[in-house]
Amino acid sequence: MVLDRYIIRQISWPILASFVFLNLIFLVVQILKVGELAAGADFGRLMQVATLFLPGFSVLTIPVSVLTGVLLGFGRMAYDEELVAIACAGIAPRRLFLPPLVVGLMATGLCILVANFLAPASMASIHKAFVVLSKEHIATKLKSSTFYQDIPWVVLYVRDKGGTPSNWKGFLMFDSRPDQTPYLMVANKAVIWPKHQGNYLDLRLWDGAVHVLEADELYTVSSFKKANIGIDIERMVDHYTRFISLYERRSLSELAAEAENPNLTQRERSLNASAMHRRFAFPLASTLFALLGCALASAGRIKGTRRMLIISITVVVFYYLFMRMGDALTEKGFLQPAWAAWMPNIFVLLTIVLLMTRNRRRLN
Repeated sequence: MVLDRYIIRQISWPILASFVFLNLIFLVVQILKVGELAAGADFGRLMQVATLFLPGFSVLTIPVSVLTGVLLGFGRMAYDEELVAIACAGIAPRRLFLPPLVVGLMATGLCILVANFLAPASMASIHKAFVVLSKEHIATKLKSSTFYQDIPWVVLYVRDKGGTPSNWKGFLMFDSRPDQTPYLMVANKAVIWPKHQGNYLDLRLWDGAVHVLEADELYTVSSFKKANIGIDIERMVDHYTRFISLYERRSLSELAAEAENPNLTQRERSLNASAMHRRFAFPLASTLFALLGCALASAGRIKGTRRMLIISITVVVFYYLFMRMGDALTEKGFLQPAWAAWMPNIFVLLTIVLLMTRNRRRLN
């Protein structure tokens, strides 16, 4: 028990430090991305939105942190010849696997909870937050006598801005979205209506007209005293949230339902099924990475923090490459979704078996 507690102490601090460091890096990157959309927003608002990404990051950073922490902990013990002393005391090398295994199983359980409950909820909240930020972005970035073209297929123009960012005078909008007849709308006054909660920018217009050129070259003009319109900004939101997969926002039950949905294409069903299996494959990687780190370091041939970090990065890169290869094969129909999700873990497991076999033969 004394040895177990000592090993856990040696690997716990590097795991925690790696987890904090990796999440801070991802958090800074997301703050920069959110800042692109929320120009002019206060820092607290940016941090509030950016921190919603942390549960999604944790699904990835927990397994990587476990691998890095185990490698660094055992690497330091190997560098200080503590592993040699443990072997001289008659303690079998396989005895060293118990503490990392316990830590890995705990990390796996935590990661399953995060991946299947916290992460989907936070990703859905991020999408809603970006809808609000997109509306604010339009209100603040639309300048007088300047064409605004950030909304796909929609051009906005105002002659002057009123007393608030959401109050415009001399409004013009050209809508050329491919799913409808293009039209030009002008109005003497336009005000953003903030109560709508969907992916629409609601406008109240006064004293204007709508100009439409039909397919048969028929040109019509309709005037109005007051009108309400909604500008679909879903494509704009999709642009700013393009790094968030639709599958990350779905719950486990939704993924399972979509994987069996006959109205979807085979490719879409496969991607939903693969995402469903990955909700458990990623967490299990925490346990496998803990065992892999122990198998790599317990041999005693690799010493030093720098070498251990290089090995950790190499393992993560290979894991990612296997994951992307599985996704590509699934999309082409050459591999079942379950195999695509579990293939990287199978690769890690085979590597662990190979290393443990070589270590046993070396000791014999």
